[in-house]
Amino acid sequence: MKKARPVIGSRLSGLVPGIDTLAQPATTTLPTDQLTPGAFQPRLHFSTESLAELSASIREQGVLQPLLVRPLPSGAYEIVAGERRWRAAQQAGLDELPVLIRRLSDLEARLAAAVENLQREDLNVMEEVRAKVQVAAATLNVPEDAAVARLFALERDPDPALVAALDTAFGALGRESWRSFIRNRAALLNLPEDVQIAVRAGLDYRKALIIGRAPAVDRAHLIEGALAGATVAQLREQVAGRQDAEPDLGQLVARQLRDRRVLSRLDDRRRAKVQKLLRQLQDLLTQDEA
Repeated sequence: MKKARPVIGSRLSGLVPGIDTLAQPATTTLPTDQLTPGAFQPRLHFSTESLAELSASIREQGVLQPLLVRPLPSGAYEIVAGERRWRAAQQAGLDELPVLIRRLSDLEARLAAAVENLQREDLNVMEEVRAKVQVAAATLNVPEDAAVARLFALERDPDPALVAALDTAFGALGRESWRSFIRNRAALLNLPEDVQIAVRAGLDYRKALIIGRAPAVDRAHLIEGALAGATVAQLREQVAGRQDAEPDLGQLVARQLRDRRVLSRLDDRRRAKVQKLLRQLQDLLTQDEA
């Protein structure tokens, strides 16, 4: 028997002030053209087919769950949760939508948008990872591009208050812990763009992490094989065979220098040493040949 999912937004209680659940009655209605997409939308792709299905449902039943919005200085309202319903309602020809109006800070809006989307079933893995990074960033009050490095730092040197906040936030999602997240799927954010596109199209993230280590010239072939049914073990063997044949030290070092997790593990002494070596390498590469 399939386990029932919680009411959408029910886990916002205690995480975002003033929002107990997104299933509460609408505050009012607003014209569709007075609403604008949210700045913190973790969803990267709106399926045309899915929107058409939702639009047909809205024509028959209306919008069953209000959108969560916040007022903007311009007089418009930013959609915090419910952009997909807004898009489908426009396709259905609706002139106005039921909404919950809340005055939320950027941090509260980012957290609400991420949590609401994570309780839906149609996010792809890349969107889910991005939403969880938003949860972490909002919980730690850091920029999104610094969130993963901060999580690794907290795992090495825990701050009891921040760890408790993260445990509460990720526990509210009802899935993996923040520690499991950074050990497993957070690395997807560092994958080459071609591999990320394949993940959004359905490539298993475990296979993607292996393919991401391969040279660019090999990745298309490996992605094709993975989508055709190649196992994780088979892909690992293929990638290892290519790396053993001719390891490219330059590519390896460059990849590590781009990896925020690698850099975040360096103490001040090692970081200074890396900077010194990079300056020496730059001098060698730019010296005029005598």
